[in-house]
Amino acid sequence: MTLLKKENWIVCLILSIITQGLFTFVLAYLMKIYDKKAWYCKWQYWVFGTLCLIFPALIMLEVFTIQITIKIAVSLDVPGKKIYTSPYIWILLLIIPIIGWILLVFMLLYIEIFTIVMLYKGSGEKYLKCN
Repeated sequence: MTLLKKENWIVCLILSIITQGLFTFVLAYLMKIYDKKAWYCKWQYWVFGTLCLIFPALIMLEVFTIQITIKIAVSLDVPGKKIYTSPYIWILLLIIPIIGWILLVFMLLYIEIFTIVMLYKGSGEKYLKCN
């Protein structure tokens, strides 16, 4: 069973709900999104972040999660690419208290939900290997 097939979108939805969004990492692996030269593949950054009393490592993990989620959304052609790929929008939403934070949560939910919707529409099938 391949999770990127159009027929298996419900399995992706259930796995995304059960894992509370961590299924994104599995989708990134299946779609070969990870970059071996990116900052998140360098163990030195993670060790340094952990040595600085865990808080920077948690921020790095959240940035990594958002970055991978955005890469998946761009690959699946989720609408609104100009908004959620701009780093200035994310920074602005973090800086503005309460309203920005609420909009940040809505934007993350939008990307997560529309990733599943695009899998339902069959956008993930172009990443299947042809045997």
